[in-house]
Amino acid sequence: MVAEGCGVYGAFDRSGQDIFPYLYWGLLAQNHRGHQSHGFLTYKGGFHSHRALGLIPPIDERGIRFWLTLLPGPVGIGNVRYSTSVASDTPSLIRNTQPLTEELEGTSLSISFNGNVVNVLELRREFRRELEGRERFSDAVLLCRKMLKGLREGGDLASAAKYCMEGVEGAFSVAGLTGDGALFAFRDPHGIKPLCLGRDDNVTAISSESVGLNINGIDLGSEVRPGELVVVTEDGVEREQVAPCGRKAFCAFEFAYFARPDSIFNSKYVYLARNDFGANLGRRDSDIAGRLDVILSLPETADDA
Repeated sequence: MVAEGCGVYGAFDRSGQDIFPYLYWGLLAQNHRGHQSHGFLTYKGGFHSHRALGLIPPIDERGIRFWLTLLPGPVGIGNVRYSTSVASDTPSLIRNTQPLTEELEGTSLSISFNGNVVNVLELRREFRRELEGRERFSDAVLLCRKMLKGLREGGDLASAAKYCMEGVEGAFSVAGLTGDGALFAFRDPHGIKPLCLGRDDNVTAISSESVGLNINGIDLGSEVRPGELVVVTEDGVEREQVAPCGRKAFCAFEFAYFARPDSIFNSKYVYLARNDFGANLGRRDSDIAGRLDVILSLPETADDA
């Protein structure tokens, strides 16, 4: 199975409150983007994680309190996943659930990834020694290794993200945590996969879709620009254009299939884009419109058209 409809989420609470409820609801609103597995990772003196196969389960208020004991901390990331580059057997799916954590020379990095890496064979050769003995790892592992290598050579997140964008070809939106609890996110230079940012009084959140912000009472601030890095710490939010914005592109399947109709992508509600698709199709085939008895929509996301 090949797909690239994963959902990523990240959030930081400046007041110091545990962030898990934001992660849970933000990903639950995006459960349609990944049915194979889900995962959460928070930071409080170190990484705390939970990953499992299947959809995010329903959790009541009592359950939330239980999970707060397992996933403490004011900052975290999460992921719902469809596999993109590895086998769909159960051991492979378990091994490649996200967020994933990699380490290089004492530096740890955890990421939640949505997209598809094109130059996988080149990156596998580059990291052959480091990944020797590991079976069926995803392209997200390669991107994370590239980021770690950039951190080692450049020393900061901006240099690492730039190094990653220059060396990884494909479509990707990433939310991540450093080993000391800094939240970061970036988007490929063409802006193919969605990623947006929002803030309320205390919480800054990053989400694949704007519905992940809305469910937490956070208004959409802006979309992360192609080639932009966002870093969120106790000192605030820093945004830096670390790679030139290339020819702007976007994944047509976001509008046609992946995204929820009430999400905003490329400054437009997905529902309105789908409605326009239907109107354009009607204009194109106006010569046969009068002869049609039944119009069927397939898949269900085509209903809006």
